[in-house]
Amino acid sequence: MTINRKLPLVALRAFESAARCGRHGDAAEELSVTSGAISKHIAQLETFLGIRLFEGNRNRPRLTAEGQAFATSLSDAFEQIDAAVAAISRRDTGVLDVACIGTLAMRWLIPRLSGFSQLYPNYDVCLSTDGQRINRSVDVEILILPPDEAMGSECLPLFNELVGLVFASNLQERNISNEQKALSLPRLGTQTRPHAWTEWGRLTGRDLGPTRTTSRMFDHYHLTIEACLNGLGSMIAPLHLIGEEVRSGKLIAPWGFVESGYSYAVRSERPNHRKNSAFIQWLQDETANMRTPIQENFAALQN
Repeated sequence: MTINRKLPLVALRAFESAARCGRHGDAAEELSVTSGAISKHIAQLETFLGIRLFEGNRNRPRLTAEGQAFATSLSDAFEQIDAAVAAISRRDTGVLDVACIGTLAMRWLIPRLSGFSQLYPNYDVCLSTDGQRINRSVDVEILILPPDEAMGSECLPLFNELVGLVFASNLQERNISNEQKALSLPRLGTQTRPHAWTEWGRLTGRDLGPTRTTSRMFDHYHLTIEACLNGLGSMIAPLHLIGEEVRSGKLIAPWGFVESGYSYAVRSERPNHRKNSAFIQWLQDETANMRTPIQENFAALQN
């Protein structure tokens, strides 16, 4: 067996990082070098191999077909090296990049992350919550799939979303039923789910009336929830975001909850990587009770 000791290992690492990150600048930041150094290493590698790895202009280069195939093989090879180093040194550490929308991170994921950290103290979870398609590669991504979008084969299901009409308990009135009160309050809405009231009316078979519209709109769910908690009106809220408030009695859900048609899933390009696998399994454990029937789920909150 002939071993080529002249392989340009630094250039291979630079190319793998640039291909994975999508931009030379991001690769430079990851490897603590300049963008010019990344470009120089890639040019040297292309000369060494005799093929083009990137094409297009310098500001927005894209992988060639050969470059894409080569990048995939290199990423797998570097992962094997990382695993070998972790095994020989008897340690398993690293940053775990997780992407999800901000409200889910704030109201559901972050309050539970200490549990994951206790199980896996060597992993440092880094959250991306910009709500847009992540430009750089992440280890694990939590997705929200609308009713008309099928779950891809690369995804694992977490739970189906339940929604219900809720309002603050301090708005209760002795002489008015909760149902009457809920429909008389100003209706709070969210720009990211502008048709929530209409969808809820259809799901529950309730006629909300042609003249009634959402009276107060907020940019994000967490703002709408805060407005609702502070008595500014009623809202259609996902159960997993306000479950603790319903359980504690801060919010009242007079009609319970129904399936909205939205579903949550987890995706990883490298699900067998040790840290990714650990986080995915933890997510599935945390959401196991959210996959129970609606009646049991809501009854648990009432107890």
